Parts: sequence; C-alpha cells; structure tokens
Amino acid sequence: MAAAARVATALSLAAVVAVVAVEPTVGWGDLAWVPLVAGLLLGLPHGAVDHLVPARRLGRRPPGTALFALGYAVVAVLAWLAFRAAPGPALLVFVALSVWHFGTGETAFADLRAGRPVQRQATASLVLGGLVLLVPLARGADDAAPVLAAVVPGAGTLPAAVPVTVLAVVLPAAAALAAERLLSGRWLEAAEVAVLLVLVLVVPPLAAFGVWFGCWHAVRHVARVLAADPAGDADPAAGRLAAPLRRFALAAALPTAAVLAVLAWVWSAADGWRGFLAAGLPLLAALTLPHALVVAWLDRAEGDAPAGRGPAAWQRVRPW
Repeated sequence: MAAAARVATALSLAAVVAVVAVEPTVGWGDLAWVPLVAGLLLGLPHGAVDHLVPARRLGRRPPGTALFALGYAVVAVLAWLAFRAAPGPALLVFVALSVWHFGTGETAFADLRAGRPVQRQATASLVLGGLVLLVPLARGADDAAPVLAAVVPGAGTLPAAVPVTVLAVVLPAAAALAAERLLSGRWLEAAEVAVLLVLVLVVPPLAAFGVWFGCWHAVRHVARVLAADPAGDADPAAGRLAAPLRRFALAAALPTAAVLAVLAWVWSAADGWRGFLAAGLPLLAALTLPHALVVAWLDRAEGDAPAGRGPAAWQRVRPW
C-alpha cells in the first residue's frame, strides 16, 4: 500500500494545510456550511463498498455477499428507526460512536502505513476522535443549537460548561499525544496531530469538520479499501492506482447515487442548510452504524495478522 498510503497522506495533508493557509485571507463567515455539506457529500463514497468487504477478505460467494448486504441494510434501518423513536439517546450514541470510529480510523491507518498490525489504542483513538468531532462541535455550539433543536424536539441549548470542558480536556490531550508521538520517533503522526489541532482551532468549526471528513478521513479509508481489493493486489504494491480506483468508483457508484438521490429529496424539502442537516442527520447516522461495525471488524482482522502479513498491498509499506 506504499503508493496509496503516500498519495492519501499527501492529499489529506495538502487539503487541510491549504484550507488553513487561505483562512486568514478568505474566511468563510456565513458560508461555513458550504465546506461542511461539500465535505459530507464528498465523503459519502468511502463507505459505499462496505458490502463487498467480506467477499474480498473471506472469499464469500455472491449469495453470502447478498446476505451480508441485506444485514447491512437492516442495521441501517434499525438505526434510523431508533433515531425516530428516541432522538436524544440516539444522538448521544451516534456522537460517541463517531468519536470512536474517527479515532480508530486515524490510528489504524497510521499503523498500516508504518507496516504494523492494527493495534488497539483506546486513549489515542478517543483523543483523535474528540479532536476532529467534539472540538468543532464545542466551538460551533451556537451554530449547532438549531440543528440539535430540530433533531431532538424540545432540546435546550447545551450548558456553557459543556463546550468549555470539552476544549479544556481534548486540546491539552491532543497536544500531549503529538508530543508523545514526536518523542517516540513517529514524527509524521506527530505532525498530523499538530496539523489537525491547527485546523480545528483556526478554521470555522463547520468548515473544519467538512474539510477533515471529505478530504482526510474518507481519502484515507479509500486507501485501505484499495488494499483489500483481491482483484488488484499487485497494482497498489507496484504503485499503480488507476485500475484499483476505477474498480472502486464503479463499485461505489450505485450505492452513492442512491444515497445522493435521497439527500437531494431531503434538500428540496428542507428549509435551508440547518433544516437539511436536521433531516439528513438521522440518515447519515443510520449509514454510520453498519459502516463503523464493518471497519471495526476490518481493524480486528488486520490486527490479528502478524507484522507484514496484512493485505498484500500494505506489506511493502515502510515507516515514514
């Protein structure tokens, strides 16, 4: 996965650095929702081939793949129904799940990029997930309040102590994590934490999360998906990315188009971007639950492999 890992790393770092660099000049102001919505849409395809993961990893036949896809859809529907029945608790679970999913995605990618089996790093995962999700939510509490009220009818504004506590806990923890990575000789991982710190502190919260999700999280997950493609194990290892990307795009096209069609209908019926987020959030949460479960299973499978024995395309990756 040397080529795909390097390309994904370079693209994500370049996107975030570029946004941070132009922020003092451009500024988003009232248009901060644009990169948020754009980032959410750009990131949609990264989970669109989840239904193929068991077949690629375990060699399942088409009936087994279809059964898994049906189970995936059932889990998504149950998550959506939970949001409709109990939006408050469902939202709390969704935020907690997202923090864990985003954080473990960061640590797993770093492990695989460095040629290590995926390791369970609970503290680092919580810090990184909190950095990219909870810090923007805390900084943008005023903007999030109308969405919260629409998703959870009757919900009041968060106590002022909650955002302050999040910032007081997560930011020092992230700085400490960057220092620990640097002292351990993992300078690229330390630099990435530092870049994300700057992103969530300098760029408006909504824009910061959109850029991170669409140009960082999704891009790095796609790199992992390319490595799990048995039809092209030799391509990424040899630095050939065009064919694996084409196969991914074809496989992801129909599921992504279906979700986009639903979101387009939601947008047409919504009253502005806050209404769109309020109506679309349960749908995104419903898709996140089975996606996070698939990624957790993938992390476990790649964590059980001895060093250098993960997907073939990752075996040649050397620490940066």
